[in-house]
Amino acid sequence: MEKRLLCLGVCITVTAFILAFALIYTGVVPLAPSGNRPLAVMFLESTFNAGKWWLWAGSPEVVTSILWDYRGIDTVYETTVFFLAIIGAITVVRTMKIFPETSGKGSGLTVIAKTITKITFATIPIIAFSIAVHGHLTPGGGFQAGSAFAVAPLLVIAALSLRLLVERGWSKERLLALRTTGLILVGIIAILVPVLALLRHGIAYIMQNQAKLWAPAGLSAVVDLLGIKTLLSGTLFWLNLSEFLAVSAGLSLVFVLLAAPTKNFDKEVKG
Repeated sequence: MEKRLLCLGVCITVTAFILAFALIYTGVVPLAPSGNRPLAVMFLESTFNAGKWWLWAGSPEVVTSILWDYRGIDTVYETTVFFLAIIGAITVVRTMKIFPETSGKGSGLTVIAKTITKITFATIPIIAFSIAVHGHLTPGGGFQAGSAFAVAPLLVIAALSLRLLVERGWSKERLLALRTTGLILVGIIAILVPVLALLRHGIAYIMQNQAKLWAPAGLSAVVDLLGIKTLLSGTLFWLNLSEFLAVSAGLSLVFVLLAAPTKNFDKEVKG
């Protein structure tokens, strides 16, 4: 049986290699170009180029600029879909209450695992927050920071217990409220520049960040904080923070629901 599986694995590997070589050799699947494509060149040359202020995003982090500025509306749609997916999951168990007394009686892992988890639980949120606030300057952003933050409650559930997490206030209702707040803030920031332009009888667009030739409105890329000029890249800094709040609370909520004792779900199904 083992020899048969080994032969099958070798045959599949050889076939895949021959097929890949044939597709590349015939040009059906082209190799990656040696240089940057025209669109990539445009982004690299304009994202943080004040000489092209009518095109720039005011941020040296090209990926963040693309996600929240050049194709920002698409990112808002993705955030909305993520929110609706969580709402759909919660709807199935909408009447289920997660209290400390219904969160199981898990005693957790060993003392060493618990101690390390407590230390890690204190450091992960700090690192995640740093990723969020620097997302307009260095690789990262709100979604990445939120995903990193959600590891903290997951570790607590595994090493300590869900009961301890719920006792510390990580309730379904609170996490959902934080998730909703994050999404509302994203929506407010999306229309902030158009509203400011409207008050000044000007023109601006949804998700607009920096001023454009045809829409001279936008948030300043550099702000003065206590006498120190700080690069916030207009709306990008605030969008990252809002997304961080939404994603971290949303993923944490999913982990709490998945860790709930099976008997809670049984009651929901029977009800």
